Amino acid sequence: MANRAQSFNARALYHLGVPPLETGLDGRGVAIGFVDYGFDILHPCFRDLASGRSRFRYLWDQNTGREFDGDEIDRLITIAEDRQSREPVDKVYDPHANYFCRAGVGQGAHGTFIASAAAGSVMAGFRGVAPAAELIAVQVGLLDHHWKEEDERGTPTWISWRPEAEPTWSGWRNYDEAEQISSALEYIYDRARRIRARGLVINLSIGAYAGAHDGKSPVEQKISQVLARARFDRFPCAVVISAGNAGLEEGHFSGVVEPGQPLSFAWRMFRTDLTQNKLEIWYRAKAPILIGLELHGTPLSQTISPGQTHSIKLGDVRIGIADHVPNARDPLSRARILLHPPFFPKSAWPNDFDEVAFTIRCAPTEASGAAVLHAWLERDDGPANRSTLYPSHPTSTLSCLSGAPGAIVVGAYDHLRKEAVAPFPFSSLGPLPWSNFRAPLVTAPGHRIWGARSKSSGFAESSGTSVAAALTSGLVALQMQQIPAEQPYDQEHWAQCLCPPDRRTMWDPRFGYGPITLRHSMEKVAA
Repeated sequence: MANRAQSFNARALYHLGVPPLETGLDGRGVAIGFVDYGFDILHPCFRDLASGRSRFRYLWDQNTGREFDGDEIDRLITIAEDRQSREPVDKVYDPHANYFCRAGVGQGAHGTFIASAAAGSVMAGFRGVAPAAELIAVQVGLLDHHWKEEDERGTPTWISWRPEAEPTWSGWRNYDEAEQISSALEYIYDRARRIRARGLVINLSIGAYAGAHDGKSPVEQKISQVLARARFDRFPCAVVISAGNAGLEEGHFSGVVEPGQPLSFAWRMFRTDLTQNKLEIWYRAKAPILIGLELHGTPLSQTISPGQTHSIKLGDVRIGIADHVPNARDPLSRARILLHPPFFPKSAWPNDFDEVAFTIRCAPTEASGAAVLHAWLERDDGPANRSTLYPSHPTSTLSCLSGAPGAIVVGAYDHLRKEAVAPFPFSSLGPLPWSNFRAPLVTAPGHRIWGARSKSSGFAESSGTSVAAALTSGLVALQMQQIPAEQPYDQEHWAQCLCPPDRRTMWDPRFGYGPITLRHSMEKVAA
């Protein structure tokens, strides 16, 4: 496995323009912070080659509230080695506990893989992009039931909602409002300053899809605040965000609602879908538009009007809820619909078909005039659990965190194909719907990348924009190592310097300003 990791990752590192270690360009002195799930502090690729000490300077487990500094992590490593067992360490911090999806860890914890791809030490033919960078990690306490409208078992939390007692339901949740992510960003910044790092890269290979994508959510605003604080402190800082893997998920619809020209689209669900489905509709208009939900062949025909939360029923059975909030995030208005297929009565499935299609109708009013509209389905892991929209549009399918002004949003490309830059079809596409901020900004290799496998001393393979963002974080750390410490770090400027010169004025919704490589940035620094 080690030889395969070497031969494969060598090609990815070549595309990224990562120089040999002999050049001394290894991320030394720069901190990379990770907000993710599951960091295996015992994996050998996180050890300093010379001293044997852990390269994790800090680890904060939000689920327990416990913080580990480098000395304590080294003590835990010694305990595991002395007892020849990881069990006593896992009792203190288990990288597979409190994981983000109920399907389990699979081939290894996500955070371990991402941190190693960005900055893993050289071992057994493997290396991360920045193998000497300082590591700061936050095991984010954001499980599915913290950001979805469901309990720990996946049962919708609105099942016990009583409209007469609570006309406006208070149980709505959104990923881009998670305080856990905002506090993790603050923590990483403070710890990087504490260890006197020469620069900081924060990696966010996490995300969901429902949201306004306007840069004004609490998490996107926190990202902007951290970057503003860094500029004030004259501290080089970058935030790297994965674009998302929704390029083929048929989860986005967009259009313009005009007088005399209403819009409608279908929301398809399947009998095999055992999870709750969520649709968010965001639009910009002078006044609320008309939004309705229908199911052909049933009595369901419901207007989702502004005001109280609506109960959606088929007969006497509540199958979901909805609301409609004008100026939810000025100037944008929002409608949200939750539906749970396991609650659908038999009559909802026509002729015992395995698919049902709800119709969403959107029409202007005299007061609203024309309205620009975007609708997104929320992330729902597992193909059997996904609902789809028809028609759907692959553009503007980015993560809900991608609108953060100043962030480096990273898409993925397939570097294994013969073409110079081959698309990675799952990678989410831009543009952002409401702003001039460009996302994705750049692309990086994202197909069949190797990284550390948690609770082992080996490696696993993965694909997607999460690992593309991790590789980018490592590359930005190398770039920061070259830039004089007193020189401000303008994220967009230096990220574009990683792209081919002939692409720096040519933005594309799939590739951004193009594939990154350190070769062009080194030329810029030298100049």
